[in-house]
Amino acid sequence: KAGMMIEYYAVVVLYNKKIQESITVSHLMQLKEEQLHIIVLDNSTDDYVVENKEYFPIDLLTYHSMGGNVGLSISSSDLSFGLSKAYNYALSILKDKSEDDIVIWFDDDTPVKQEYFDCLKNKVVDKTFDVFVPVIYGQNGVIYSPNESGWLKGKYIKSPEQQIPQNKFNAINSCLAVRLKAYKGYTYDEGLFMDCVDTKLFDDFRKKELKFCTLPVKIYQNFFQRSDSRNVQKYWNRFRIRINDTLYYSSLNGFSSKLCGYIRILGWSLVYGIKLRSIKFSLLCIAQMLNHGGEK
Repeated sequence: KAGMMIEYYAVVVLYNKKIQESITVSHLMQLKEEQLHIIVLDNSTDDYVVENKEYFPIDLLTYHSMGGNVGLSISSSDLSFGLSKAYNYALSILKDKSEDDIVIWFDDDTPVKQEYFDCLKNKVVDKTFDVFVPVIYGQNGVIYSPNESGWLKGKYIKSPEQQIPQNKFNAINSCLAVRLKAYKGYTYDEGLFMDCVDTKLFDDFRKKELKFCTLPVKIYQNFFQRSDSRNVQKYWNRFRIRINDTLYYSSLNGFSSKLCGYIRILGWSLVYGIKLRSIKFSLLCIAQMLNHGGEK
């Protein structure tokens, strides 16, 4: 297979959004990269799925309905979830592709630019690396990805040039590019709906001693929990899933990890209760933590 062209598979997970409203899809389609294949996984409820099936231009992307909602029901239209199942579905589609080909995971609202692909193509030539991570800034100017894994929380880097030890390398899933060979024999843990999916992935990738590369390209994203919103119901919709996923993830690695999960949730109940000026939110978080186990 020497000299074969590397193919790039951009996987975009939609949730209750029309394809033509997806910032990511519109940007990817404008790039017109010859080796770029756009795969849309529609994790929407039925009304959106019907309209999306009628829309897509078949020559530029492939469309797969996930059969309606494959995750946990939630009332907020701002969130996608059931990501582990969606990602495993995508990997099943790509299982016969070359192990040197690249899968790239995208949210549906990322304004991805040509610079990202130019940079990625330059780096994938070096076969030393298996995983490629752009530098992602939140709306507060903080670099959230990549970061250095820690017991209670990740340690953020101060500049894009800062080096992270390979055995502590961690990142979020958005815009993550991975050689398909890294997924050989691997499946995402479907006990996780949305949060900790990327944390668990990087735990496993580090155990496999894969090699990580920081891409010298900046991407700016708006993270809901960093927003100025004080809508208690929206935060609760979001944190209900976050708490369940955190407790599930922390239960996988013994007492110390479980203790970390409880501390994190108590911290969120305090920090976001103050931010939202809502004792109710804090109590909801604590009640969800205590009631966990009867749900899923």
